[in-house]
Amino acid sequence: MEASLILNDFKSRILILANENVIQRNIPNQELALAGRAMTDHREDMMMEVEALESIYMQDFTMIKDKPLCYAVHIVPNQDGSENHVALTLTCCIPETYPEQEPNLEITTLKGLSDAQRNEIEALLQQQIRGNAGMPMIYTISEAVREYLVENNRAGHDGSEYQEMLRRMEIKKKSEDRGTAVELAKREEEAAHVQAKDTTGNPVTPKTFQAWRDQFDVEMRLNSKVAVRETNTKLTGRQLWTQGLVKDEGEEGIEDDFHGDSDDAEDAESDEDDVSEEEGKE
Repeated sequence: MEASLILNDFKSRILILANENVIQRNIPNQELALAGRAMTDHREDMMMEVEALESIYMQDFTMIKDKPLCYAVHIVPNQDGSENHVALTLTCCIPETYPEQEPNLEITTLKGLSDAQRNEIEALLQQQIRGNAGMPMIYTISEAVREYLVENNRAGHDGSEYQEMLRRMEIKKKSEDRGTAVELAKREEEAAHVQAKDTTGNPVTPKTFQAWRDQFDVEMRLNSKVAVRETNTKLTGRQLWTQGLVKDEGEEGIEDDFHGDSDDAEDAESDEDDVSEEEGKE
């Protein structure tokens, strides 16, 4: 009985170990299958990029080898062949996990480029690789290099210190011109904004109009009272009456002032007559 139990327990352990072994064997197989599909996808993406580059650069594209994938792009400022004073070849060796893994790039200067310019182009390549990480990037990098060649497409560049000085001066001038153009555009935009604001003003709504009207009425009443006070110190009652500066409730007071002014004028005339008679008697 005990032997039977021991045997059954042993068989159970064997089955468990066998199942674990199968599972352990299957895990690497699954990973390999996934890795194989990933490699296939990478390969398809790389070949699609190759086809695109071939259609764009045509005779300037050269396939070096298929595995590992390696090709070269001949880059000039003007692809039609006119006035190309500088040129280089960009050699691209593509790893199997590209674009997750960055490509290996190498430039070969063909004409018109100095050592300093070569260093600038290599720095440009690294900048483009960082900026396009995780994406197909060869075309973007090739176009960035071509734009650099366009800006430096000058005849007679022999790599001398004098030529380098002229090149740096030209680059500095272009940079200053771009800065001036940006500043000028900014000022023009600000001026246009101010002009548009002065022309259009603030929109009138019933609420803003009523607020303006209330303020206007208050100012008019204040101005009217000030005008009446100032005029009362300078004008006679008749002048106040004829100019319409008298309110209805103030008519009696103004009339009294007017009659008072008339009586004073008559008394003054009587005094003048008396003085004239006395002078005649003498």
